[in-house]
Amino acid sequence: MKIEPITRVEGHLGVDVNIENKVYTDAKVKITMFRGFELLLKNKKLNLAPNIAGKICGVCGATHTLVSIEALEMTTGVYPSSGVIDLRNVAYALADIMYNNVTVAFLFEGIDFSSPIIASFTPSQYERALNTPCVYKDRHGYQKVSDLMDNLYYKGEIYKNSLKISTKLRDLATLIWLRYPQPVSLRIGGIDIRDLNVVDKIKQGLNEIKNDIEKLFYIALELREFYKGVYKDIGANFVTYGLLESHDYNASYEEMDKWGSTRFIPPALIKKGELVLTNLRDILLGVRVYIENSAYDQWNQTVFNDPLGNKVDLYHPWNKETKLKSFKGDYLFTVKQAFNSEEFMPSTGDIARLYAYRVIKGKPKAFDYEWEYIANDVTERFFARVFSVGLLYEYLMNVEVSKEMKQYKRKESELAVGAHDAPRGGNAHWVISKGDTITRYQIITPTDRNFSSNGGPVEVSIIGQRVTEEVEKPSGLDVLRVIRSFDPCSACAVHIIGKDYVLEKLI
Repeated sequence: MKIEPITRVEGHLGVDVNIENKVYTDAKVKITMFRGFELLLKNKKLNLAPNIAGKICGVCGATHTLVSIEALEMTTGVYPSSGVIDLRNVAYALADIMYNNVTVAFLFEGIDFSSPIIASFTPSQYERALNTPCVYKDRHGYQKVSDLMDNLYYKGEIYKNSLKISTKLRDLATLIWLRYPQPVSLRIGGIDIRDLNVVDKIKQGLNEIKNDIEKLFYIALELREFYKGVYKDIGANFVTYGLLESHDYNASYEEMDKWGSTRFIPPALIKKGELVLTNLRDILLGVRVYIENSAYDQWNQTVFNDPLGNKVDLYHPWNKETKLKSFKGDYLFTVKQAFNSEEFMPSTGDIARLYAYRVIKGKPKAFDYEWEYIANDVTERFFARVFSVGLLYEYLMNVEVSKEMKQYKRKESELAVGAHDAPRGGNAHWVISKGDTITRYQIITPTDRNFSSNGGPVEVSIIGQRVTEEVEKPSGLDVLRVIRSFDPCSACAVHIIGKDYVLEKLI
């Protein structure tokens, strides 16, 4: 069965699946446009990179802008003071995580669990919902699970309320970003701010929607309880680059392990449930990109060591060149994580961040509820997305912004990397420069990881999943739920460039 195009996701995504005896036995994810932003960025002036990178996507452009800025701060040696870091964190938490997560969870995913969908494709589940009292009715107001499902569909109370909340969060973020999703206030080593009292106004705005956010939180928890065990658990293999800088940040590659570890959510590599690595620099050195059976040509090794003398692998992004051999083919590639001479394919996103927070800092808590890991499945990824909104709400209500608004200078570096979690997981930009010119720019997005071909997390989540639809000819509802649970954003990987055209300027 071919499912394409997939709606309620960002980008051009499809999947081919096989079904035997009511089980999905094979899955092949595909992206139907060519990834080419690295070619747009090559040979451009360094200062153009954040502006170009921010146009990669209409959903998470601020993520790419920030990561590009951090890569250039490492390149130029110019880095911000504590006040700038705090303001960046506030805007990033508001828009790039909270706004995104409310939108994805309730405007994209939630519809799949609404009454019209459930009653049509899984009537026995709807019958169960009609007879299941809500556990958290005192927190969200719905008496039965079916009442909740009735309001998840378009124009329902939950849908409309989510739209209102997401709009408010976006508006609050633009008080700092000035524009979203491509912020204009970010610059190397700084941020341009119009209102010094902006954070007080943001806290006031958040307080106005606290009850609405808390209601969504417990609605998500209700769905988590109702669908527990229905979807395939792919295991606790996770990677996160961390989220929100501390005042230790100084854009130094040599000190990346130190400042990375003090992020609000710290970097982590989790293998089979065990924390195996927390050093952000080492996690990034372990990234591998493979292009077998794809539309790309192999590159040659030109970088052998990082600035500290550590070995850089042939398949590491610092060596990668985007070389298209055909416009007919599979534009996906395979991203793996190397650790102790082995390679595996961890998933990334909100659930990875919460798992890392839990094992490093203790159980995360929001709205009187402690998050505990149960599984890495559809509804757990959905709930982790909503839990993160509550966690960051409480972070923002308690944040204090430093008054120090300076920039500092340290040594420059021709090899640089910016890495920070996007809403959907680890996002990194690797840069090689000569003088003020980019000689190589490579981007590995979280969707590149989660939607990797040849056994990536999404394909593994589909293969072996029982078909829950109670109809003669399944529509692929379970596949769509799996895909949306990873919050795909394939637009980050899919822009076309013609071989006879060169980007001269942005208008």
